[in-house]
Amino acid sequence: MPVSHWSRRTFTGMLGLGAAFASGLIRPEQAAAQINRSGAGGLAPPSNGSFLVPIIRKLELDKKNGLDFDINLYSDPSTLYSDLAAGRTSHIFGAIYNCANFYVRGVPLKLLFTISTANHAFVSKDPAVTKAKDLEGKTVAATTSSGFYGMAVLFLKENGLDPRKNLNVINSPPVAVQTQLLADKADAGLLFDPALSSMLTQGYHVVGNMNDGIRNHLKMKHDAPVWYLGAYGHKDWVDADPKRAAATMKMWQEAAQFYNQSPDEADKLISEFTHVSREALKLSRTRGITKFDVQPAIAQKANVDAMFRGFKEVGFLSELPGDDIYHKWTS
Repeated sequence: MPVSHWSRRTFTGMLGLGAAFASGLIRPEQAAAQINRSGAGGLAPPSNGSFLVPIIRKLELDKKNGLDFDINLYSDPSTLYSDLAAGRTSHIFGAIYNCANFYVRGVPLKLLFTISTANHAFVSKDPAVTKAKDLEGKTVAATTSSGFYGMAVLFLKENGLDPRKNLNVINSPPVAVQTQLLADKADAGLLFDPALSSMLTQGYHVVGNMNDGIRNHLKMKHDAPVWYLGAYGHKDWVDADPKRAAATMKMWQEAAQFYNQSPDEADKLISEFTHVSREALKLSRTRGITKFDVQPAIAQKANVDAMFRGFKEVGFLSELPGDDIYHKWTS
């Protein structure tokens, strides 16, 4: 559930921290007092951004790659991103479009590698609501400050809908979206994994095909990955030890490989760590909802750039980043 749901005030404050770092008001030596040995940050369970963490720990993939991975997991996305802006974390695993948001505002970041694709959808229990057009005039619960909502707007636009005109959108925190659905206060809700898979095990169904709608709207190839989560860090951190950055990507690649090739073992570790049911995890795999694919971001530049254009179109990105946002890996 890699969602960035902060208030405008929090977001403005966060960007202020980023600007202070970029302008030299917060110096690297001040940021050196890391909150953990690795300097990494990510979202805490039940976010699917944390799913590979127990695999890395159990298999000791960090030690295998010469690293000491002691990630700090945040329950509050705004704190995760503000700590990155202030230099209290050297690199994080989060929504890729937020890397672009910092970058265009002068925070010196490098987009390193992809982690997972988008895993969100509108769900409903109403048998008459099965496709995007059926949402017209309906009450929909959604976290409108989430990057997932920005992508959902692209899906709606592709299907001739404007959420400001055709839908009654109730802005709710992620947990409240589930509550409104269960209390029959909303006809549909926008959810992302693992909440999405959990609701699908309770008799709810997916409305339309979110990723297909996004691909069509952005004129992407029919099988192109719709990227959402990735790894990015401060340029100084990357430049100081490129081999460390490469080892970090290899560690995540090996964790993703285990997730994909050893589903039963992986789901057991993830369930124990996140307290997400193994039934929901299995359903997510069966439906292809959560997919991990770790590769250099620059190798997926065309698809990532398409997502940047989409986020700019719906107002979640003020301007497009230049090509220098991508870390150029050496062989």
